[in-house]
Amino acid sequence: MKTDELIMALAADTLPQKSVLQRLARALPIAMGISVAAFALFWGPRSDIWAALGSAAVLKTVLPLGLVALSGALAVALARPGARHGYRSAALGLLVVLVVAAFFTALAQAGLGGLVAALSTPLLVTCLLSIPVLALPFLAAVFWGLSAGAALHPRLTGAAGGLMAGGLAASVYSIYCDKDMVLFVLPAYSAAIMSISLLGAILGPRLLKW
Repeated sequence: MKTDELIMALAADTLPQKSVLQRLARALPIAMGISVAAFALFWGPRSDIWAALGSAAVLKTVLPLGLVALSGALAVALARPGARHGYRSAALGLLVVLVVAAFFTALAQAGLGGLVAALSTPLLVTCLLSIPVLALPFLAAVFWGLSAGAALHPRLTGAAGGLMAGGLAASVYSIYCDKDMVLFVLPAYSAAIMSISLLGAILGPRLLKW
């Protein structure tokens, strides 16, 4: 297409386009419905869910939502050329530093034997498989929303979107998981969330390329 033809085509395209946020607001509730329905069918809440939500174990549900807020804000900023995202990246980095610090503090207290004992459970495999599965509807919704933008760094944008999807799935899965030890939750949940972020980074250049 020649330049003047492209200009004419752009000028003729006067239909209002949905923004990234509008698309996310439309798609994420649908993804949440699908994920929650799958959770209800195949997982279900732990037997002591109300006691868990009233204890420190609730952090296992809340912290992933913090990750969702920070990574989602970063992904939306990355989808808009010219939008500043430095402080969003710093906030997300700070959360990662705090999580790593909490892990090494727990590791220093329990030792390597405590880590091995915490991870020596069939629930580790369940966690590593369940969170990515529950994240797939969220990842599809996030990518559909981000595709309305113009990401200059699609791999990074996809990775941030993957973090958002993984965080949402981890929050849902935490309702099922009855392992509350720090040395289980942080490495297992982080590994599962990072696998979705990696998938987002792989898909980003293909699906978010402007």
